[in-house]
Amino acid sequence: MAKDECCIVFDLGCYFPYRNSDVLTFNFTLGMEEFDDYKINHRYPNKSYQTISRKYGRKVSKMGYPYIMKLNEQLPMLLCIKVGINDKYVALVFPVQTSMTASKPICALSLRYMFDKNEFYFKSHEKAEGGGYYQHIWKNYELEKEVNNDNEILLNNPCKIDNSSNTLIYDDIIKPCSSLLQDILL
Repeated sequence: MAKDECCIVFDLGCYFPYRNSDVLTFNFTLGMEEFDDYKINHRYPNKSYQTISRKYGRKVSKMGYPYIMKLNEQLPMLLCIKVGINDKYVALVFPVQTSMTASKPICALSLRYMFDKNEFYFKSHEKAEGGGYYQHIWKNYELEKEVNNDNEILLNNPCKIDNSSNTLIYDDIIKPCSSLLQDILL
């Protein structure tokens, strides 16, 4: 990366517990920018867990989809995730705002989508001063007996639902934590 660039790493995963994973529709766009340089693969031991990884020719990224942009061009972006079966999918749209600097030029945003339950959460990690990490979580579900902390945000219901295109638009802004390159945690 150049000194005037920053990177957000999207670690997008979907738990799809069926053998016919070839019918799964799972992709993403940033605003109007569509990507075709990715691959659906299994980066984790659980074979029911599908992930999106960026392709560089024949090589495949081991950490998701790194997206590089200029530091001074960090505008709010719309992350659109499509998940479903074949052409019957739902599009989930989220505003994402990054705040990377020259000293902390990278951030990671993980998505875990549970296909059967239609539940998902985003996660980003922030390095703590004394060591360790703080998790920041944005999720669409709440469990009984779950201990919530200050770093967990329960997403509001979608502010707009377009039934003709099966699109759910959320208005909660997701703000991934910026960090040093050596401190990145997915």
